[in-house]
Amino acid sequence: MGRYRKLGLALALVSLVGPLARASAQDFSEDRLGREGPGFKAGRLVLHPGLSLEGGYDTNLFLQNENEEGAFILRLTGYLDVATEPPVRRREGDSNAAKPQKIEFRGGIGASYYHFFTDRIDPNMAADAHINFAYNPSDVFTLRVNDVFTRTVRPFTNPNTQEGETTSYGRNFNTASLDLIGRSKSRVLEGKLGYTNFIEFFDSSVFNYGNSMTHRVPASLSWSFFPSSALVYMAEFAAQRYDFTNYINSTTLLSDSNRIHNSIGYSGALTERFSLTAMIGYAAGFFDFVGDDYEGVIARVEANWRPRPTIAVIGGYERDFIPSFIGNFTEFNRLHLSTRFVLSGALQLGVRASVSFDKSGLALAPDGTLLGDQPYRKDIRVQAGIFGEYRFKAWLALFAQVGYLADFTDFQYVGATPLLDPAASYKRFDAWLGLRVFY
Repeated sequence: MGRYRKLGLALALVSLVGPLARASAQDFSEDRLGREGPGFKAGRLVLHPGLSLEGGYDTNLFLQNENEEGAFILRLTGYLDVATEPPVRRREGDSNAAKPQKIEFRGGIGASYYHFFTDRIDPNMAADAHINFAYNPSDVFTLRVNDVFTRTVRPFTNPNTQEGETTSYGRNFNTASLDLIGRSKSRVLEGKLGYTNFIEFFDSSVFNYGNSMTHRVPASLSWSFFPSSALVYMAEFAAQRYDFTNYINSTTLLSDSNRIHNSIGYSGALTERFSLTAMIGYAAGFFDFVGDDYEGVIARVEANWRPRPTIAVIGGYERDFIPSFIGNFTEFNRLHLSTRFVLSGALQLGVRASVSFDKSGLALAPDGTLLGDQPYRKDIRVQAGIFGEYRFKAWLALFAQVGYLADFTDFQYVGATPLLDPAASYKRFDAWLGLRVFY
């Protein structure tokens, strides 16, 4: 039953990083761990290369509410991961991999070449890299050092030129963290204290006013009162600072901020097939310039049901706030549901859907006037996707996905459009078909 307790705790720990993932994810695929084969041994390390070729179509490339521009997209992705103990071997019961190690290491680098079949966007290169190091991962005290870099290049807002070729939509994120974890010998108590540095910056000078750095200090404490259940407390302080040397291009009022999150709740596996995370807490955001501060109740409930080993259903509700380029922050109430199942050991299918009811703080222009025809921007954001993958071999897969993204709002901007956010209501369908080779 110990593995179910760890599963429940992992679900709870996602609650503080969920908003970031929600903001930056661009596709339906999971991380590369689920796409690794046996790998190539190189001493104590194992190398996992991968390559995929995909073709897709985007019906609304620039997320416009009128005069939508669609385009075909070609994406070629390659990556190489390195690990001391690949999870695939652990799942398969490799006795050597199951032995506790003093040092665990994972690292990898990947790049995706995008070719847009339109004259408005030049080809560009997305990328990701990660380093995960753990010392004494199974001991009383553990030290973890992580760094994750992600670069996206698909347009995230309206065209930044009225006609002709647009400037780069390259958007870069880097998250570096250091965590110290302590456990009692009985493993009943576990605590964590860390530091995370998050940087976001843009390629184009048009978007540079959104460049920022955030310092985060997360902490958590869990108490296992049953073999598969735990009481969890989580807290985080975050200080975000914008690079105001580029503020001359800003069309919105941005503000440095200090934010506090803390929550308490239950996390664990109630049965071998059903696990639950339920957290409730308080959050506050204090912003330097004119505009609204934030304080309110936050909550997260997520259920994970596995009626069979080949079927998983996850559903939940989340209430929180995240920093925003409009109105200092956005408060959201989000419902989500996803399912994934495997047929005949070779065909994997998945469906996901979410709806989020969002409201910004007081939306102001740099001169302090209202940014739009209403003081606050309210949105209903809908996402849905269908994913399928068929594995011809253990190292060769054909996959396809269809996605839908929509925003519904009555808010309209007055004057210049804030370039870092889509102007108003929009909807987008995109579809992809590809072939993946991985080992």
